[in-house]
Amino acid sequence: MNGFLLLLLATGVFGASIKNDWRIVGGEVAAKGAYPYQVSIRVRHQHNCGGSIIDDTYILTAAHCLVGFEFMPMSVTVGSNTLNKGGDYYEISRRRPHRGFDPMTLKNDIGLLKLKTPISFNANVKPIQLESTYSDGNFGCVLSGWGMVSFPGDSPNELQYINLETLPLADCDNIWKSSGIAIDETQICTFTKVGQGACKGDSGGPLADASGVQIGVVSFGQPCAVGSPDVYTRTSAFIKWIEDNKY
Repeated sequence: MNGFLLLLLATGVFGASIKNDWRIVGGEVAAKGAYPYQVSIRVRHQHNCGGSIIDDTYILTAAHCLVGFEFMPMSVTVGSNTLNKGGDYYEISRRRPHRGFDPMTLKNDIGLLKLKTPISFNANVKPIQLESTYSDGNFGCVLSGWGMVSFPGDSPNELQYINLETLPLADCDNIWKSSGIAIDETQICTFTKVGQGACKGDSGGPLADASGVQIGVVSFGQPCAVGSPDVYTRTSAFIKWIEDNKY
């Protein structure tokens, strides 16, 4: 079990030193202004996880990006695809990981950040719509983030993106059950080929479909892009939870 948990835990959940050291494997540099919903969630001013803007006050991310960081300074940067410059900084007023998040079963890996002040939208800063209906099968999608390009390795300074394909849930479950993990309808998986996929630092970031609607939140996988599916929290399974916890 420890092997596949590395993608989930190496973001610093247990208070380890936080470094910019996880990026999408096999991706490309995103153009300026691309993925305006993407945010960098920072702990002690260093990139730790990704997230997405869902309205002018709330950021959607993974629960494991919040659990264990309750007493550490956390902020959000929006509007720049470059980690070390540009963008707007926002302080956080509330952190709300799902109370049912279980780091052993990896279920309910979703969380919200409430900002102290509303986001000012512009061409480089926009919210993303969330998928609200369940869909399964093989279809194209795109992942963006600042995670590692190789494991072990360094984080990129520029936002990366990669075009992926979802994997039918039953196929994903069949692959992961050998590791003792059950994949269910609250999750969604991607797999294209060895050498492409998410890595450390992509956690909490958005997976969007071809129409630009967010379908998933990066949760876990084997580090990194080694030939097993990456697993995301499915947004459509948590629409009610999101609405009920925006206060």
